[in-house]
Amino acid sequence: MSRLSAAMDKQIYFDSAATTKPSDEVIKFLPESFCNLYANPDSMHALGLEAEKQAERSRTVIASSLKAKNEEIIFTSSGTEANNLALFGAANSQKRKGNKIILTDAEHPSVYSPALELEKRGFEIIFLSSKNGEIDMDELKNRLDAQVILISAMLVNNETGSVFDIAAVVKTVENSGFTPYIHCDAVQAFGKIPIDLAKLKVDMMSFSAHKIHGIKGCGALFLRKGRRIIPQIFGGGQENGLRSSTLNTPGIFAFGKAAEETFKNFDKNNGYIDALYDYTAAKIREKCPKVIFNQHQNPTNISKYIMSLQLPDIKSEVMLNYLSMRKIYISSGSACSEKRRAKDSRRVLINYGLDKNSADCSVRVSFSRYNTLEEADEFADALAEGITKLKGV
Repeated sequence: MSRLSAAMDKQIYFDSAATTKPSDEVIKFLPESFCNLYANPDSMHALGLEAEKQAERSRTVIASSLKAKNEEIIFTSSGTEANNLALFGAANSQKRKGNKIILTDAEHPSVYSPALELEKRGFEIIFLSSKNGEIDMDELKNRLDAQVILISAMLVNNETGSVFDIAAVVKTVENSGFTPYIHCDAVQAFGKIPIDLAKLKVDMMSFSAHKIHGIKGCGALFLRKGRRIIPQIFGGGQENGLRSSTLNTPGIFAFGKAAEETFKNFDKNNGYIDALYDYTAAKIREKCPKVIFNQHQNPTNISKYIMSLQLPDIKSEVMLNYLSMRKIYISSGSACSEKRRAKDSRRVLINYGLDKNSADCSVRVSFSRYNTLEEADEFADALAEGITKLKGV
């Protein structure tokens, strides 16, 4: 056993909202994809055609899991790139029709930051309240007009686990008579809650492979047939001209494998996560009675893959370091802003309804099918011990 393997042997990883462990099936397939299917899928020889065939197989798996068409799936390098392509691509394609863009105030940095950049370029950005994990539909209705060209609202919030009612957003827009593009960041939702794009009439939706036990470096954007966006990367014209670059075939193959495995066991996985969440919550309430569940405001409208906890007068970084020394890994919020925590990573929790101190004392615990009840027991014990030792630090 290597030194790294030994060091990682007894870890407890409760940070799957940041990234997931690649699945066993993905790991088994990676040597094949790197060593034997290495050809450029745009090459016309037999090896290139085989690589293209495997990439298209992954596209089919992902599209069918969403009730979408193959040609509506655009592979990207990440969920972040998919979100950027959606926002900049739609805004630039629609700017002659208007200049208003509506977002929730809980969006991931990969949506929130592009919106701020678009604001610098002359677009008006309107933020809807997400207090208690709900989009204010009356506010949406009141802000809609002919100048609104794009709406972006996530399906599952990456910090609180709140499930936003995107169907209600779509219905509100349809009833308004206006026709802005609707984008949905579904990075934390794909493979975890049902998504039927034949029924949910959004125009764009973003995904990421490494959130469902694929590997990093691969994402996808759903773009409904008939909708037009402006490419942000130009070159060889791959992905129907919308995302030029040689395809990341190992990442795409792994994405397809991970999606196939995830959806084959969809109900089983979700049932297990529901039970694991409830068990972990019960243990925390038993051993750490002063911990507050931030989701208590709206406990029925959450993804149980994510648990948001407020510690009693202990800063999140202090507890993270304490648990990390014991090889128990959780987070203080979005991994994309955690190292720049001072501002953006508190934004979501404050907009949810917490004050600054409560947000600073909040941690995120996130689960996968690889976690166990025994790990939940150990985590609850360590958390209780940490609260006793660290209070006032």
